[in-house]
Amino acid sequence: MIFSALFHLTVYGNESVRLDVQFPYSLNGEKHKVIPAGSTQILFLNIESIDLPKEETADIKVTLPSGIHALKMEGWNTAKDNVITAKWKLPANYGQVFSVVSLSCDKDLKEGNYAISVEIRYDGKEYIQKVDFSIGKSEASAAGVSEEKENSTWYIQRIVAPVDEDGKVDQREAKDILYVRDVTLENIRNRLIGSKPTDWPSLLNTPAAYILLEMRNPNKDTRTLHFVAELVDRPSGEVKKGLISVRTEDGGIGWSDENTDATEASIGLLPQVSQPVIMPLYINPFTINEGNYNLRITLTDGNISKITEVPLTIVKRKGTGMFAIGFAGACVAFVIASFKKLRECTIQIGARGDITVALFAALAFGGVVVPVTLLGDFFHVILGPFSGLITGILNGIVQYLLLMALLILFRRPGVLSLFFLMRWLLSAILFGRVTLVGILICSVSIVVLEFVLWVWGFFKKEVITEQYAVLIAVMIGIADAFITFINMQQMMFFYRLYYADWFIALYMLVNGILYSSIGAWMGYRMGEKLKQVMGT
Repeated sequence: MIFSALFHLTVYGNESVRLDVQFPYSLNGEKHKVIPAGSTQILFLNIESIDLPKEETADIKVTLPSGIHALKMEGWNTAKDNVITAKWKLPANYGQVFSVVSLSCDKDLKEGNYAISVEIRYDGKEYIQKVDFSIGKSEASAAGVSEEKENSTWYIQRIVAPVDEDGKVDQREAKDILYVRDVTLENIRNRLIGSKPTDWPSLLNTPAAYILLEMRNPNKDTRTLHFVAELVDRPSGEVKKGLISVRTEDGGIGWSDENTDATEASIGLLPQVSQPVIMPLYINPFTINEGNYNLRITLTDGNISKITEVPLTIVKRKGTGMFAIGFAGACVAFVIASFKKLRECTIQIGARGDITVALFAALAFGGVVVPVTLLGDFFHVILGPFSGLITGILNGIVQYLLLMALLILFRRPGVLSLFFLMRWLLSAILFGRVTLVGILICSVSIVVLEFVLWVWGFFKKEVITEQYAVLIAVMIGIADAFITFINMQQMMFFYRLYYADWFIALYMLVNGILYSSIGAWMGYRMGEKLKQVMGT
């Protein structure tokens, strides 16, 4: 049985033509022995011209057996039932011309052997090549599908969006929600952290998500389908901006959004009853808007179009991140503006107070920063993202124990700021941790905690009772939960990380409220004892 033919035609002198005919042509290179009746298959034609002295016009004629029909294709004349024709330009010297034609077999076509005749005429020369193939039993009835589906050539069984590049759904996310990153201040952020400017063409040509299409192909057709994805407004059905098509070349002018408001691509339908197809979804973050949409998927093979819509919600992650950065920037400005007050604080607490602050900051550095730096990666290997719950014992309990004990000894505004600044300076000098994020985190801690203590009258209270100490410990815990939230939002913004909402809430509850409140209460008890020893 012959399923492809390579025909060499040698003509006068050095002039030659090479003809490659394949039927049925498989998009994945597989050879199929039997064509199911009722299916649609591809006829592949390729003419390679070698050493032609001039450009020639070739007449192509394909004669089909009875019961096999050509679908309408651009460049082919299908006026006659079993004969299709075309005119091809054969390049001078060397060149190739090829085309594919979709051929539909009748469902009642009898089993047996058939042949397709391909005829080429140019410059008074005529060449004929035949390709043999076999017709087998229809696959649709054997698959046990319903009559309605049996009459369908192919259809979309299910659409899942969004998925990752492997077709898997992120179980951490809510259903039918696509998160789009905000790039409004992308260049500003990159300049702040010293990164290279954003490569916008690369960004726009990178899929924002993927779509899983579960295709059903009862007749095991082989076709090329045109895929179109559009965002549709639910109430009006109007196509909205936001989706784009990837550009394979820009002609040296850079990326432009001249494409329609859709993601377009091609799908190769294989001769299989079921076929999962993962398609990329390209988004223009500058034009897409948040909201509830329908994702309209249109597939067409040139003759039949299938349209399916699924709900999709677009969400931009920008509000909390921008708030966190703005708030942290304001905290840095406030700390810088307070340097004069901090100098006055160092004078008020005297040499003993300055030495004590430096000692407690050194203890915090040695007991918190050093262990977390050295052991953080080890715990991360074992516990993954939950390693922070272990290192948080040091960042929460130990740090706030030392801080609260220091504040009991020297209860003045600015002592807390000196403590954090000294600890940050030690980290910067010994570990080289001079980063914008580190400065922002330190400033947020100073401003939030100083504000909370000032609001609750901690610095003006004559006597700190146990009941009041419990209240202050809880307020410090709540304040640290807010600090944790701001810091995690900054990490997400600057380092393109993603933390699920439940993960952020867990860290705020455990590392923030629980650990910090315990540490502050223990610091109060230790501070009272140190106060008796020091006689302050």
